[in-house]
Amino acid sequence: MSSVVSPTAGMRDRAPELVDALEQVRVAESDAEREAVFRFRYSVYAEELGRKLGNADHGRRLVHDDEDDQAYTLLLYTAAEDGSLTGTIRLRHWGPGEVPAKDWHAFSMERFEGLGELGTAEAGRLMIKPDQRGKLGLVSIACALYQLCAGELGVDVGFINCATGLVRHYRLLGFRTYAGRLVPTPDGIEVPLVLFPSDRAYLEQAGSFLAPFVDAFYPPDGRAPLSITRYAQVLDADSAPVQVDPAAVWDRVDRLRAATGPQLRTLEGLSEDTVRKLTEKGFLMNVPAGELLTEKDLAQQEIFVILDGTFEVRDGDRRLRVIGPGEVVGEVGF
Repeated sequence: MSSVVSPTAGMRDRAPELVDALEQVRVAESDAEREAVFRFRYSVYAEELGRKLGNADHGRRLVHDDEDDQAYTLLLYTAAEDGSLTGTIRLRHWGPGEVPAKDWHAFSMERFEGLGELGTAEAGRLMIKPDQRGKLGLVSIACALYQLCAGELGVDVGFINCATGLVRHYRLLGFRTYAGRLVPTPDGIEVPLVLFPSDRAYLEQAGSFLAPFVDAFYPPDGRAPLSITRYAQVLDADSAPVQVDPAAVWDRVDRLRAATGPQLRTLEGLSEDTVRKLTEKGFLMNVPAGELLTEKDLAQQEIFVILDGTFEVRDGDRRLRVIGPGEVVGEVGF
């Protein structure tokens, strides 16, 4: 029988209406539960989104990799009354000095002073069934994840990497960009984000529903919150590879429109008001030379407009064309 991540009394005291509305979140422990998670991943990653990420086994119709089987890995899920999965996430957690070298490098953890002495985690493989998106499944999973990290696992710092179009959504949970390298994946580069479970001030600033729970896990007479003042430079928004300030996005796009004129075909037929509305949801991203930006056959949530530099469009080893400022990538997938 799987274990259930039930909200603590402290969480209920601080947000009773939210806690009472949460769906039940379980830890997949049996072989049957774990296989159900892997099959659910396949339905979203391979069938819905066409992604390569996660080692899809098309014969058995599941997505599974070696990290799923590690002692430091937990698989969480939500399910409907008939037992079918409605959401899942993977949590990998490490004690001080235990982060694998590949993850230490992937998330640029060396840029956080003293991180090797802290409890660290990475959350990934988050997905929700299409007809459950926008409901309480994500909130329930996020609350369970927070409880595990801030409680029994003793996690001080948590990381994720996500598609560029999802950065704004994760920021609402309390994750923040930082001066780390973009994370290469088989589907293209993704954005690293970090969350400090004890940083109530930032969680409140972000409008995260997790903010009230900080008091339950970091009371005055209990575990001390982590001081993050030493990370100020790393957390400077201007130092991150992705910037989401609407004013900065508008400025760059407006300058591009003025410089390229009719060459910017995608935007030239839109009013200034419409372009402004688009830039409010946009972001600026610095892409390192040689990295894969995106790939065909993906269902995407973003369109890329090149502001500076040049990109190669390739089909295997064959270069199809070179594109530059003012040209657009990803409109078909979008």
